[in-house]
Amino acid sequence: MPTIRVDQDVFEGLQKLAQPFVDSPGMVIRRLLEDAGALKVLSKLPVPASAGGLTPQSVYEQYLLHLLLKEFAGKGHKRDVTHAIVKRMMKDGYIGAADQELVSTGETKAENTITWARNALKSRGHISRASQRGIWELTAEGRDAAGKHVLPKPARA
Repeated sequence: MPTIRVDQDVFEGLQKLAQPFVDSPGMVIRRLLEDAGALKVLSKLPVPASAGGLTPQSVYEQYLLHLLLKEFAGKGHKRDVTHAIVKRMMKDGYIGAADQELVSTGETKAENTITWARNALKSRGHISRASQRGIWELTAEGRDAAGKHVLPKPARA
């Protein structure tokens, strides 16, 4: 695997875009390159629920983009979108026991990660900052990104 060196300000910028304890610099760069169309979007994502670990936020981001576009015509209430993502990811085998543990807010780790995924997509300009409270809406850039993303094949055969 090649090693690259980046300036300190570039590294700090990558840190701002990364989800702590989930994203590596390579994952952040991959997302930026995929969003720019300079790198093919992975069609198969890692860490099926059977692996026993937490599902990476990047998987939730792809499901969020895809389902918000395909099942909600680009706009939906947080509760409904979250429920649809959890249901679909469970069906596809990407939410396991670790993702179903509760966090201090009373929601599951999966639901919490979906909220963080939404925040990350919002910071990248894919989800609108102007929508009313509780409504998640794709921007034009978000619709374009959603069209490029392909959901992973179900983890369960």
